[in-house]
Amino acid sequence: MARSIRQILERRLKRVDHSGEFLIGVVVSAHGLRGEVKVKPLSDIFDRQIKAVKEVNLYRGLGRKRLEIEGFRRSGNTYIVRFRGIESRDDAESLAGWEVWIEREKSPPLEEGEYLFEELKGCSVFSDGEKLGTVKDILEMPSSHVLVIWTGEKEVLVPFIDEFVKTVDVKGKRIVLTPIEGMF
Repeated sequence: MARSIRQILERRLKRVDHSGEFLIGVVVSAHGLRGEVKVKPLSDIFDRQIKAVKEVNLYRGLGRKRLEIEGFRRSGNTYIVRFRGIESRDDAESLAGWEVWIEREKSPPLEEGEYLFEELKGCSVFSDGEKLGTVKDILEMPSSHVLVIWTGEKEVLVPFIDEFVKTVDVKGKRIVLTPIEGMF
C-alpha cells in the first residue's frame, strides 16, 4: 500500500509513550546460530533489572514487540539474551537496533546512592543556595558518570562523584554541588 507524503510525515511525528517504562538496553546484533542476541546495557543495574522480569518490551520506531526472556549471561561489556520464539540467527538479526524497555513497577529497588538517569534529567542544580542550571543529560565515561548541566548559556560537564555532588533529591528534583573555581 503506497502512502502519501502527508501520511509519512504524520507518522514520523508520532512518538511512543514510554511513561511507566525504563530503557535498559539495545539489541546490537545476533549471537551465534540459535537465536540469541547481544544486548548493550544502558543501565548500571541491567543484570538486576533483567533478572526481575519475565518479559520485556522491544521498540523500534513505532514498532513494539513483547518478548519473554528465557535466559541471559554477561559477555564482556554486553549481555547475551535468549528470547522465547527467537529460534534462528535470522530471527535474532531482525531484532538488531530494537530498544529493550521494562515496566517501571517491575524494576528492582535502587540501593543507596543509585539513581536512574531519567530521574536525574531535569533536576535543578544548586551551589550555596544559587541555582546553577538544570541537568540536561548524563554521560557514561570509564571513570565516572558525568552530569551535563545547562546553565542557560552553556553546557557544563561535572563528574558525578562525591567530591562535586553533595546531595541528590530526586523527588524534589534538586542536586547540590560543590564546584571548583572556574567550573561555572
